[in-house]
Amino acid sequence: MTIILTLGLALLGLTRTHACGQQDQAGYHCMYNSTSGDCVHCARCFYPDSCLTNNSCAAGTAGPTCEICSTGHYRLGSVCVPCPVAPWGAVFLGGVLLTVVMATVIHGFTVSLATKVKQLGNFLQFLLLSLKIRSDWPSLIVQSLVFLPSVDFNSHTFVPECFFELPIRPFYLHWTTAVVPVLLVVFLAHILDKLMRGKIGRARNEEERKLRWCRQGQVRRCTMTAFVLMFCPAATMVIRAFACQNTLSTDVVLDHTDNVFLYDQQYTCSEMPFQIIQTLSLLYLLLVVILLPLGLLFWILRLRKFNLLKQNLVTQGWMYESYRRRFCILEPVMMMRRVLSILLTDLYPLHPLAQSGVNLTISGVYLFVVVLGRPYRPAKWRVCGKVLPLDMHNIFEALATLCVCYLQAVPIIKETALYHDYMGIPLVVLVSCTLLLWVVMLVGMSKEEQVEEELEYTEPAVAKTEKKKREKFVFWHRNKVGEGITAVELTAREKALTTF
Repeated sequence: MTIILTLGLALLGLTRTHACGQQDQAGYHCMYNSTSGDCVHCARCFYPDSCLTNNSCAAGTAGPTCEICSTGHYRLGSVCVPCPVAPWGAVFLGGVLLTVVMATVIHGFTVSLATKVKQLGNFLQFLLLSLKIRSDWPSLIVQSLVFLPSVDFNSHTFVPECFFELPIRPFYLHWTTAVVPVLLVVFLAHILDKLMRGKIGRARNEEERKLRWCRQGQVRRCTMTAFVLMFCPAATMVIRAFACQNTLSTDVVLDHTDNVFLYDQQYTCSEMPFQIIQTLSLLYLLLVVILLPLGLLFWILRLRKFNLLKQNLVTQGWMYESYRRRFCILEPVMMMRRVLSILLTDLYPLHPLAQSGVNLTISGVYLFVVVLGRPYRPAKWRVCGKVLPLDMHNIFEALATLCVCYLQAVPIIKETALYHDYMGIPLVVLVSCTLLLWVVMLVGMSKEEQVEEELEYTEPAVAKTEKKKREKFVFWHRNKVGEGITAVELTAREKALTTF
């Protein structure tokens, strides 16, 4: 991932300056000499479909290159849409949270429930990332996906710019509310985990110790689920902090004399608050976005190499317990897939065909893996004493990935002028069926039947409270009377003699 990021930034660092050949052309805005009125140069718009001819902007957009949304509009993916009567993203998120809390009260936050929550989050986040492809999205698709801000997990979920005037820049607000909660969750989880380890050591008997081990496992599972859901929004805002003229040396700015922010060219990246955010973003990018997935990948592979996946399921299963053994590394791989999608769609305005083609290829490969490999742990239903041959987790993942592939194919169809208005209807039906299937899976959790070898441990292996002291042995000490020479002593003597 580091190599991809480095090569990508190096390739994107090539500065291209457009002459005035694109004057009065849609997708470009031009700068004119204030004295003579002659064209100085033209810039390719950050969102090309927002720029119309004669330096005019599409409805709902504003800014030097139409890169921001005007008053009364907010950004959904790569388009500006009118402000809603209610923050539908927040309403949708509240409904999902209420449903999950009810399921937790009934069943507990089990591996099956955590898997379902992560699957829904992955599905919606990849839909939102796909909607950021810089294409002229049909209104039917945009209107049917107005609930997607629910997976931003920051202030953008509530679209505050639609309801009151913000005291600070929207980017500062969105960045803070995306990154800080992740750090707070990790910090509080670490403190709670440390307290629970102390309680385990003070347990009065084996039963109490096992119960506390299980509770600690649930806390770790809950923390991992929250981190996975908040990873993508925080990574998006961190990477977006480097979308400045001097960082990327892009050709999408009109005024090359200032280091402007590409998402709002009315502001400069050289001011002190932005410089602080960039420094913090660099640390977060290195430690959390790049090194953490690689560290999880290495640790899971290490456990698998030494056949410790099942033995450490209670203490370390939060990293891999949602997946089969042969796909135990899928969690960090999905994190890397999100980062790659952010780089392709959110950092630099590549051509829609390039953005859509690469994303569609990755999603197609993943769909192939899901259909043939069935990476998720089975969750079959027992009805009337019989186990139905339905693997619900993998069925949901295949249907969700098919929705994402369809959405990512829309820009390609539009670029080839083959798109018709009725083509958005199958996507609406697919998304609706996927969400309905998720609700059915949640309601049917009481009927789930898991294969025996896939079950989690109900009686965790309890760590020893007293460590066995190592017996120090010195080869030149004489044995006690009546004590024979041990094999360890003979080995130590031979080793010592060979070193002389």
